[in-house]
Amino acid sequence: MIRYLLYLLALYLSLPFNNTVEVALMILFFVIIKEDPRFALIFAFTVGLLTDLYYPIRLGASTIVYITLTQLLLYLKRFLVLNPPTTIATFTVLYLVKTAALNIFVAAHIDAVRIILTILIFPPIAFLLDRIGFGIWMKKQ
Repeated sequence: MIRYLLYLLALYLSLPFNNTVEVALMILFFVIIKEDPRFALIFAFTVGLLTDLYYPIRLGASTIVYITLTQLLLYLKRFLVLNPPTTIATFTVLYLVKTAALNIFVAAHIDAVRIILTILIFPPIAFLLDRIGFGIWMKKQ
């Protein structure tokens, strides 16, 4: 239960930075990979709704794209071997598909710096969420 609150708190705190780096998508990807599929779908709806409310230019588009991509990734998760290179490649593909889908719904220019920065910042964020969310940093050796 505390992990779910941690995800919601991290999502809420990341919304102002979502215009520069897609931290909300990183948190959503982590939830899709590590948590229950039902919670992942509910969380995808929450991420999309909060993103739509925070950036009202594309009202409704983010919710549809996030839920669709979450369902697709939940289906494909069975076929993935989850090691760091595969996880980073999967996130990169997910992010590029999300960017393309949102640019189809809302005509906006594609910012290459934002894409590269988001992909480069994903591994430390995923590592941090893994350590904090699952309490690995508290275990004694």
